Amino acid sequence: MSISVCHIPARVVNAGTREALEAFLTSYPAVAQHDSYVTTGALSLGTEAPPDYGIYNRDRGELTINWQMPPGSGLEGMATADERLAHLRAMTRSYRGDRYFLPVLPPMKRELHPLMAWWAVLYVLSMLSRYQPAQWGALINVDSSQYAVPIERLLERAINHLPVLIADAITEVST
Repeated sequence: MSISVCHIPARVVNAGTREALEAFLTSYPAVAQHDSYVTTGALSLGTEAPPDYGIYNRDRGELTINWQMPPGSGLEGMATADERLAHLRAMTRSYRGDRYFLPVLPPMKRELHPLMAWWAVLYVLSMLSRYQPAQWGALINVDSSQYAVPIERLLERAINHLPVLIADAITEVST
């Protein structure tokens, strides 16, 4: 199974080495378990070919990565479409209608669920607004704070994303 993995940071793409990619992927255990990825095919003496990144933005890259599918119930032990989808779902998280590989932050054993990430951000902002109202007022003052517009955008996104994210989480645990 091949998947195009996007949003690889420019620092990894610009380094252009297998080592830089492997170091980046250590935070993404599901991706780090890959079998192979597309390479440039250009071999240096005694080394393997570097990754062949696609650049779709000046600060992001993408790379087609391959995983070995477990044996399936299809013809000759091949995985069926439903089995491929189940395997993909086991490796990724749903967010905003797409599937994502999310990082695992130490000391956690598994990636942070997007709903928990949103909860943490909104909890901190609510505590700031409740217990530090003067600082909160200064932060959201559009005339003097560089943080006012980003906070406003974040809260607008929360209003749009959270109902869908909550519904997705309910569906995820109920199946």
